Amino acid sequence: MKLIWSYLSLLSCSSLLIVVPSLTTSATAQCVQADIGIQYNISGSKKPTRRTNDVDMQSSGDCRGNASVTTGVQGNVGGNGRVRQDRRVRHRFEGSRNSGNNRGSTVQIKVNPQIDVYNPADNLNH
Repeated sequence: MKLIWSYLSLLSCSSLLIVVPSLTTSATAQCVQADIGIQYNISGSKKPTRRTNDVDMQSSGDCRGNASVTTGVQGNVGGNGRVRQDRRVRHRFEGSRNSGNNRGSTVQIKVNPQIDVYNPADNLNH
């Protein structure tokens, strides 16, 4: 009798392994837009760096399984005058408009550190 109950419990568990995945919705891979822009200034200037970092990311339509990455580095080393750094990025992603049930949204990631390091050695000769 114990053997019959063991087989029945195994059969119940194995039937759940078949039924449960069919009840869940399938996942779709999303698209990724990423912008990595570094702006740095290492100088003897005590004035703050004037910076703009204008990043415009747009996505339209359904998107699945793609990635697009923009990168940029602006740097200044030396001097003791005011520094200006301007950056403009236009990033557009166009997905399919008739992909049926394969809808996926676009994940947008912006990583834009702005770094200022005062270096008094740049002012030794002034």
